[in-house]
Amino acid sequence: MFDHIIGVKWDEVEELLTGFYGQYQTTLDGKGRFALPAKLRSVRGASKKPLLEGDLILTKGLEGCLSLYPAVEWEAIQARLSSLNFTKKDFRFFSRRFYSAAAVVTPDRTGRILVPAHLIGEAGLKKELAVIGVNRWIEIWNPEHYRYYLDQFAGSYEEVAERMFSGDGSESE
Repeated sequence: MFDHIIGVKWDEVEELLTGFYGQYQTTLDGKGRFALPAKLRSVRGASKKPLLEGDLILTKGLEGCLSLYPAVEWEAIQARLSSLNFTKKDFRFFSRRFYSAAAVVTPDRTGRILVPAHLIGEAGLKKELAVIGVNRWIEIWNPEHYRYYLDQFAGSYEEVAERMFSGDGSESE
């Protein structure tokens, strides 16, 4: 009907949306597998290759979820962590938890990923899952835990946005 919106043609929209985004519901099967949503599997990186092909890293996320990283993002995280001071107790603790929970996972031809048992327990996953795109990575949540997390910040979305986009360059938790 409309061939463009705000000066952008519909066929160019996909080029603008280059990260992972959206919220999807899926299920964990009896073997501990879930299917990555097709929209997330179609996201391509700078090389135009799908980001979720080949080996991915699944590990303990923050606030009770699991985080799934494409190889390019995992390499950036490793580079950042490698630049930090290993004599700091916080660095050692975080590194031990983060890396020891990590597992290499590879989607099968239908996009299913096998979640290791220790990570299922780590995130309290049950049959129903919430899978959310967070730009550079994907989070896998127990939907009840995700709703609880969101409820903790109810009403603060605008306040957080104001702090993050205030232009002063400061970051907060």
